[in-house]
Amino acid sequence: MSSSRYTDSALREYLLRHSLPQIFKALLTGLCVSCPESPLHFLEEKILAIQENRDTEIEWYACIDDFDKGWKSYLWNIRAEEARMLRRMEAAWNHHVQRERSIALRKWRKWLKIRKQRKNDAVKKIQKVWNAVLCKTIIGAWRYVVQDAKRIREYFEIFHCLGIRDLFRCAQVCRTWKAIARTSSLWAQINFCAERHWIADQTVERILGAYSVFVTHLNMRGCVSLRSSSFRCISKLLFHWQVCFRQLTTILFSKDYCSNLQDLNVSECISINDQTMHVILEACRSLLHLDLSYTSITNATLMTLSRCCEVLQSLSLAYCRSFTDKGLMFLATGKHCHKLNHLDLSGCLQITVDGFRYVAEGCSLLRQIVFDDMPTLSDGCIKQLISKCHSLEMISFVDSNHLSDTAFLAITKVSRLRTLKTEGNRRMTDVSWRALCKSSPKLQLIHAVDCPGLTDTAMKFIGALKHLTYFDISDCIRVSDHGLRNLAKGPSASKLCYLNLTNCCNINDLSILWLAQRCVKLRHLSLCYCESLTDNGMEWLGGCPSLVSLDVTGCCVQDRGLSALGAIDTLRKLTVSECVWITDIGIEKFCKQARCLEHLDVCHCVKLSDQSIKTLSFYCRTIFTLKIAGCPRMTNKAVKYLSGVGHYLKELDVSGCVHLTNRTVSFLLRGCPQLRSISMLYCSNISREAALQLRPCVQDWEHSTDDVPDWYGYDCNGKLFRPVPSPDRLTERREEEKALANSGKPPDGVPHEMPNKD
Repeated sequence: MSSSRYTDSALREYLLRHSLPQIFKALLTGLCVSCPESPLHFLEEKILAIQENRDTEIEWYACIDDFDKGWKSYLWNIRAEEARMLRRMEAAWNHHVQRERSIALRKWRKWLKIRKQRKNDAVKKIQKVWNAVLCKTIIGAWRYVVQDAKRIREYFEIFHCLGIRDLFRCAQVCRTWKAIARTSSLWAQINFCAERHWIADQTVERILGAYSVFVTHLNMRGCVSLRSSSFRCISKLLFHWQVCFRQLTTILFSKDYCSNLQDLNVSECISINDQTMHVILEACRSLLHLDLSYTSITNATLMTLSRCCEVLQSLSLAYCRSFTDKGLMFLATGKHCHKLNHLDLSGCLQITVDGFRYVAEGCSLLRQIVFDDMPTLSDGCIKQLISKCHSLEMISFVDSNHLSDTAFLAITKVSRLRTLKTEGNRRMTDVSWRALCKSSPKLQLIHAVDCPGLTDTAMKFIGALKHLTYFDISDCIRVSDHGLRNLAKGPSASKLCYLNLTNCCNINDLSILWLAQRCVKLRHLSLCYCESLTDNGMEWLGGCPSLVSLDVTGCCVQDRGLSALGAIDTLRKLTVSECVWITDIGIEKFCKQARCLEHLDVCHCVKLSDQSIKTLSFYCRTIFTLKIAGCPRMTNKAVKYLSGVGHYLKELDVSGCVHLTNRTVSFLLRGCPQLRSISMLYCSNISREAALQLRPCVQDWEHSTDDVPDWYGYDCNGKLFRPVPSPDRLTERREEEKALANSGKPPDGVPHEMPNKD
C-alpha cells in the first residue's frame, strides 16, 4: 500500500474512497489473528460479508477496533511469552550454573579429600621414618646404657654377695676397690646379724656414721655384744644429718625427722631398753617394719610407738614379757600405729582378754596375726580380736592348743583367710575345717601339724578348695588313703606345690599313685616315717614331672625304689635318712641318672661305704649339701673322693663316722674352698687341734670326741650291735603289732625304731 502513491490518481482516489487499504489491512489482521485452516475460504467469506453489509463504515470501524484489540492481545501474549521464556531461560541458566558449581564443588571436595589423605599418608610415612630413626637412636643409646649398667651390675654382684668384713678387706686392695666398697648402694641394706660373732661397737658406729643416710634396712638381730651406744648412734647420726640439711628437709619433707630407715630388726639384743628405743623412734619416724622380739621393752616403748610411728605396718613383740595390757592400750588410744597390718605376739603369755580387745580397737586393719606358743590363748581372746578385725588373711596359732571349734567358727564369720597355721591343737574338729573351707574358698596355705581332729572327712572339704598350694598335715595320724584321694581328685591338685605327710602312717602306695598322676606341679614332698610305703610307690613317684625336693626318711625304700627316683629330672634335693636297706648299688644307679643333684642326706644308712661317695663325686659334680652322719663304714677315702670334685660343697655332716681321722680335715681344707658348715660330732679319731683348723673357714662348726650314742646302733669301732632287720621280717612284725592292737592285747615286744638324731 505504501507504493500507491506511484499509481494513477483515479485509482488512488478509488482506493481511498472505498477504503480498500483499511479493508485489506483488516482482512490480513483477521487472517493473522484467527489463523483459519483455509485462508482463502476465510477471505472469501469475509469479503462476501462486507458486500452484503450496507452499513460498511460502522461495521468497518468496529471490525478495525476488534482487529486492533486482537493484534494488541497477540502482541502482549507474544511479549509475555517472550518474557516468561526469558525468565525460564534465566532460571534454567541459573540452575545450570548452580549444577555446574555443585558438580565442581563435589569434584573439588573429592580431590581435596584425596589430597589430604595423601598428605596424611605422607606425614605418617615421614613420622614413621622419623620415629624409626628416633627409636633407633634412643634404643641405641638405651642399649649402651643398659650394657654399661649390666657390666656395672655384674661387676658389683660380687660385692653385693660379700659381708661387712669382706667389704672391709676389699677396700684395702686398691683405690678402685676402695671406691667400689664405699658405694652407697652396697650399704642400703646392712646385716649385722651375719657378723654378730665379731662385730664391735666401734665398727657399728663407724659404718652408720658413714652410710646412715642411705640405709633403708638394718638387721641387728642377735648382736648381744653391742652396747646401748651402738643403738643410740643410729638416732644421733641421723639427727646430725638432719641438722646439716634442715632447710632441704623442710622443703622436701616438711617434717622435722627425715630418716630413710624403713626396716629395723633388733631382736634378741639384750642392750635394747625403753630409753634406747625412745631415742631411736624419735629419730626414725619412717619405719615400716620393726622387730622387737626377745627384748626387754615395756609399756613405755609401746607408748612411744603410738606417738612417733605414723606409717608403721609390721610390728613383732614376740616373747617380750615385760609389757602388759596397758601397753596395748596405748596402741589403741594413741595417735599413730593404727595402720598396722602385721602383728606378732607369740609367747606373750601376760596378755589377757582386755589386751586383745585393745588390739582390736586400735589395729582394725590387721591382715596378719601370729599368736604362736601361747597356751593361755582362749576362745574369748579370739572373739574379742575378731569383733573389730574383719580383714584378716593370715592367722597362725602354733602351739596354742586350747582353741576349740568356737574360736574357729567365730573367725569364719568375719574373715576370708588365705593362710592358716595351727599346730598341736587337739580340740579342733571337722566342724571347724568345714566352716573354714566354706567361708575362705581362697585358702592357699594350710599348716595343720599334729591335729588329731583332722580326719578324712575334713580332707573332703579341704580337697574342694581351688587355690591350695601349700599343705602340711604332719602327724595327723587319722588321715588315710581315702582322704588323700579326695585331695588328689580335687580342683587344687593341679596347683599344689608343697605337701608334707610326715608320720601319716595310714597311707600306702596307692596314695602315691594318685598324687603322682594328679599333682603335676608338686615340687616339695615329705613322706617321712610313712612305713607302709614301698618301692612300688617310689617307682610311681619317678613319673612326677616337677618334683624338686623329696624326703622319705624312715621309709622302706630299697635299691629298686632309689633307682626309680633317679628318673626325676627336676630332683635337686633327696633325703633318704634312716633307710637302712639302701646299699652302694642303689646309690650308684640313682646318681647315674640324677646328675643335677644338689642336696643329699643319707644319714644312718648303715650299709653305705666309700664306694657310694666315689660314685656321687663322679656323677653329681654340683653337690652343695651332703649329710652322711651315722654311716660307720665311711673312711678318709670318702672325704678324699669328695674333696677332689667338691668345689661347690657348702655343708657337710660326718657325725658318727668313727673311722675318719685328721686327714679328713686336710682334704677339706685343700679341696672344698666354699665350705660354710661342718659337723663332726662323735668323731673320736679327729683331734680337736685338727678340727679347729676348719673353724676360721666356716660359719657353723661342730666337733666332739664323745662316744657314739646308743641310738646310733653301733659302737665306737663301727660294729653294728643292733642287726638291721630284713624288710620282709619288719613287715611281718608290723602286721603282728596291728593285729595285737586290734585285739586289745599288749604286744610281747616292740621292734626297735632308730630315733631321729634331733
